[in-house]
This record gives sequence, structure tokens and C-alpha cells, in this order.
Amino acid sequence: MKTILKLVLVLTIIALCSNVSAQTPKLAYVNMNELIVSMPDYDLAMAELQNFEKELTEFLEEMQVEWNRKYEEYSKNQANWSDLVKQAKTDELTTMQQRIQTSQQKAQEDFEMKNSELLQPVIEKANKAIEDVAKAQGINGVLNDQAFVFKDASMINLLPAVQKHLGIQR
Repeated sequence: MKTILKLVLVLTIIALCSNVSAQTPKLAYVNMNELIVSMPDYDLAMAELQNFEKELTEFLEEMQVEWNRKYEEYSKNQANWSDLVKQAKTDELTTMQQRIQTSQQKAQEDFEMKNSELLQPVIEKANKAIEDVAKAQGINGVLNDQAFVFKDASMINLLPAVQKHLGIQR
């Protein structure tokens, strides 16, 4: 009877210990920047963003060239103009300069919005892939590699598995 009691006690302890270890969270990490930059969708988004930036830059340069042309004309001819014409030309230059500054600010805002608009689907796709891989591997939580103060070597790096899941050859 004592032997059976000892056996039951040992089995209970083993069961409790295995139950506790089964509840230990399984954590992994992934370098989001490296993942996103390795995605083909990122390259497409960046190409589109560069085209958008080029369009904005060309527009702003055209405005500046026009202002420079009018300023050069003003500088050459102001001595020959009446006060009324000089004032009108000065006002025109001032108004153009203000439009250029407003356009530059608007272009910066538009660029930032376009950047967010193009990168958001890439980030969402990366997050979905991380979630899929983590669930498939029984991982309870995934941390961004950039946020670590300390990282134990036993933590799982999901980057290769997520890249494979996305079909990215490295």
C-alpha cells in the first residue's frame, strides 16, 4: 500500500511539473525592419513612392524656375519701371514665393501620407505572416527584435520562417 501511495505521489508530482512546463509561455522575436525590407511588396511600394517623389520634386522645381525667371527680369528692369509696375512685380514675386512655400509644405505632407498608404498593406501582410507562423509553431508571443534590452539565446527567431512563409528566398 505504501508503495502504491509513493507511486501515486511521484506520478502526481511529475504530472504537476509537466503541466507547469507546458504552461510556460513560448516567446519568439522577429526583426520587423529586416522582414519588411526583404518583402517584394516593399520594393514595389518604394518604387511607387520614388515616382511620386519625383513628380512632386519636378513640380516644385518648375515653380522655382518660374520664380527665378521673374526675379531675374525684375532685377534687370526695375530701374526702368515706374513705382506702380515695380510694386506690382514685387507683389507678384512675394505671392509666388508664398505659393512655393505652401506647395513645399503640402508636398511634404502628401509624401508622408503616400508613404503611409503604400507601407500599411506591407506591414499588415508582415504582421499576418508572423501571426500565422507563430500559431503554427505554438508560440504565445512575438517581440520586435529592435525593442529588446535583453534577449535569451533560447528565444526563437521567426524571421527565417516568416520569410519562407511569404515565399522570400534568402
